[in-house]
Amino acid sequence: MGTLRTAWHVILFALLVQRAPHRFEVLREVSLSSEPLRADFILLLRALADGSDDTAGTLKKLWSLLPKAALVEFKSVGRPYRARNLDRLWAYLHLYYVDQPERLEKHADLCGVLVVAARTPSLDADAKALGLEWKDLDGGYWELTHGPFALYVAEIDVVADAERDEVLQLLGHADNYTALARRWLSEQFGGEEMAMHISELEGYDEVVQKFVESLPPERVLAAYKPEQRLAGLSPEQAVLALPDEVLRGFSQEYLATLSEPTRAAIRARIGRH
Repeated sequence: MGTLRTAWHVILFALLVQRAPHRFEVLREVSLSSEPLRADFILLLRALADGSDDTAGTLKKLWSLLPKAALVEFKSVGRPYRARNLDRLWAYLHLYYVDQPERLEKHADLCGVLVVAARTPSLDADAKALGLEWKDLDGGYWELTHGPFALYVAEIDVVADAERDEVLQLLGHADNYTALARRWLSEQFGGEEMAMHISELEGYDEVVQKFVESLPPERVLAAYKPEQRLAGLSPEQAVLALPDEVLRGFSQEYLATLSEPTRAAIRARIGRH
């Protein structure tokens, strides 16, 4: 599938259009992908000549599995694996292999890596349809065998727990982040260039929301003025946001005007009937 088009392509196109059966439509110069042909990440093996520490700090088991090059596709919690994503990854692997004959001498020099928050039914269905089999490598790592290239799958939820990777948990379904994880994420927003870049990307609001929800409520509220904390609440919700000392000062007559769920919540807090 070369990119060079010659006069012979035009001649063949004319021949097909004029003499193909009527039940077929002949199209020319058709883009084969609705999305850019772009891998999320490419990992290239390089020699360590400077004595640098080669210890992996995340996805620790993955690196020893990789050959000269690896194409990585990441499916996040907000945009999980969808049907046929596996077919797209195979296409990327074939295209990259064809385009890198000097770096990649054989198929074994390249592999695919699919990083997901967790395995999904659609991923399992696609693997089965392609005749692939799951080989458990333990700790949240899998190999999908019987394909033209080695293909590894890393389940973030399992890997982060098995490897006690507090920062990797940010990318999974966990919602109780450690102080280390929150500090690391805060640092990523610290640089002006990084902050401007990431704020323009799809999923930015999801990242911010997940980070805010991981903080203690009192820490989040401390950043706002009292009137800001109550903005958007209904009158009865605002009542429940008040301290117990204030609630005890309300008269029985006023409390009787509130709905039963609100009165029940107040009774549970201050014991008044």
